[in-house]
Amino acid sequence: MGHVEGVVEPHSLVKLLEDLLRGENDEAPRSSISLGGSWLGAMVAGGMGYFSAKIVGVYPENPGRGLPLVRGVLLLFRGSDGEKLLDIPAEEPTGWRTAAASALALSKLGFRGGGVLGVIGAGVQARYHLRVLLQIFRFDEILVASRRMETGERLAREFGGRRVGRRDLLRRSDVVVAATNSREPVVEGDFLRSGAYVVSVGAPRPVRELDDSVKRRASCILVDSAIACEESDDACGVEAVTLRDYVRGAASCRWGDVYVYKSVGTPLFDLAIAIHIYERLSGRGKVSTSSSE
Repeated sequence: MGHVEGVVEPHSLVKLLEDLLRGENDEAPRSSISLGGSWLGAMVAGGMGYFSAKIVGVYPENPGRGLPLVRGVLLLFRGSDGEKLLDIPAEEPTGWRTAAASALALSKLGFRGGGVLGVIGAGVQARYHLRVLLQIFRFDEILVASRRMETGERLAREFGGRRVGRRDLLRRSDVVVAATNSREPVVEGDFLRSGAYVVSVGAPRPVRELDDSVKRRASCILVDSAIACEESDDACGVEAVTLRDYVRGAASCRWGDVYVYKSVGTPLFDLAIAIHIYERLSGRGKVSTSSSE
């Protein structure tokens, strides 16, 4: 924490994300490789007068070693001359942009706030989702489920919620956010209440957060990337529509009795957070051009 702390404003970031998805901005096909249980990807996008590039890895064994699950670097260049404008660690921006995209997806799916927010997981993505969603929406109650009791209780206290069992959370929550590195489904469709919204932001394969019952009940899912099924079993075996097409009105879903959004990451989201951070920093006259600053 610290490189962009206090810089990001969730409401304007969500608006920028929507503007980028609506516009004729471009992103290159993501290049990625796996090594053992780890994953490394390179993501490049352009729009609004900028180019962005993010090289990021997901390392499932890191949390047990006291290291971040996600590590990488985020770069922003001026489109006209290639001047490097931003060079910062990718962990915080990835957290912010993923949670902001989830907020946008929930809004487009028709969620207007209220009820119970349940978060499964107590790591970086869980914390950023709580930070963003609690600013974008109003909730009546916050529930946290985590395999590690102390971590889950600490996160719940931090946001005025309480730690509960995972299935109890599923039964009671109007919005369920799964932010884990579990290889076994943590969201079981048989326990979801009718009309529930599910946001799954776990890492790509071999992470698996949704069981087949969730997908059957949803009938269709919203995904952040057209290659979601290639990278996650959570997005396979069911009709999928990209958030970009959904925002533009170019595609629709035949929803069942639950709503699902699956995120695996897309370069336009990285472009959005890079532009957002740069423009807010430059407005204060504090542009950072090196991750060592």
